[in-house]
Amino acid sequence: MYKNLVIAVDGSNTSLNALKHAAELAKMSSAKLTLVTIANPTEFMAIAPEFLVDENYESAAIEQSEKILDRAEEAAKEIGVTNIARHLAMSNKGAREMAQILVDFAESEQADLLVLGTHGRTGLMHLLMGSFAETVMRQSTLPLLILRGVPPEDRPDDE
Repeated sequence: MYKNLVIAVDGSNTSLNALKHAAELAKMSSAKLTLVTIANPTEFMAIAPEFLVDENYESAAIEQSEKILDRAEEAAKEIGVTNIARHLAMSNKGAREMAQILVDFAESEQADLLVLGTHGRTGLMHLLMGSFAETVMRQSTLPLLILRGVPPEDRPDDE
């Protein structure tokens, strides 16, 4: 059925949930699973500008993204996926550019399916934070599998 799945991972429980589904599909289909994360140095500037002393924001974003890919790769291997690729992209802008980078990459890889998680925000939070998944849906012509976040009762206490 599927030969090449691309999954967006960002280290959140929502993306881990999507990764589990994508990995199961890849395993059942003997498909290639490509893990994609997008490093964004501007997020580090906004969240914790004081935590960087000697390094720059770009290297911190890349280091964090590599850790995300490491954890995602390990999770996919635990499920039994053997054909795993990794891709780290860079973005200095917001969700719209990040979504376009993901879509362009998935199309260049001739993905059969693009998989991502969504937090399912509504109302004011949706207005303020937007929806990466919604932006991907508007920009992509590929088949998409979008999985809602883990239900509140199943979330660990730290989320």
